[in-house]
Amino acid sequence: MPVSIPVERIHEFLSDSLIKVVDTMIGWNCEFKGHESYSGKQAFSPKIDPAKDSSTRMFASSVGFAGEINGVCYLFMGDRFAYTAAHEITAIDMGELEDETVRDVCGELTNMFAGTFKNCMADLGLPSTLTIPTVVQGKRMAISTAGTADQFRFTFEVEGFPIFADLLLSEKR
Repeated sequence: MPVSIPVERIHEFLSDSLIKVVDTMIGWNCEFKGHESYSGKQAFSPKIDPAKDSSTRMFASSVGFAGEINGVCYLFMGDRFAYTAAHEITAIDMGELEDETVRDVCGELTNMFAGTFKNCMADLGLPSTLTIPTVVQGKRMAISTAGTADQFRFTFEVEGFPIFADLLLSEKR
C-alpha cells in the first residue's frame, strides 16, 4: 500500500534540503520565496530577470531517484551564481574557472540536494536510489511531465541570486 504524504510536507522537505545543502557547501543564506505547480503542463526553464541577475545563460542539473517513490530533482542556476558558487567551493580563481568545473559543482550541489530530499522520504518509509547527476547549460530548456507526475517549481534567493528547484514526483504504482 503506498504511503500518502501531504504535499505541504514534500514542499517542506524540498525547501529544507536545499537550504541545508547551500549552507553546508557554501555557507550562504538560502531563502525560500515560493512555489508553483506545473503538473501536467510544460515547464520552461526560469527566465533570467536582468534586474536581479546579469547571467546570460542557465545551468540546469538533475538527479533522479527510483524506488518506493520515483522522481527527479532539478536545479536551475544562472551562470553568475554557478560560477560564484564554484569559486567558493573549489577556491579556483574566477578567471580560471572552466565550464567543466562549474558543471561538476552544479551536479554535486544537485546530487547533495536530491540525496537530502531522498533521505527525508526514506525516513517516511519511501526508500529510493539516486541516479548520476546530469548537467546541461543554455538559454531555454523545457521539462514536460505529460501528466505522469506531479511537478513543482520552488524559487529561492541565495545571496541575491535567484535559483530554482523543480521537483517531479510520482509514487510507485
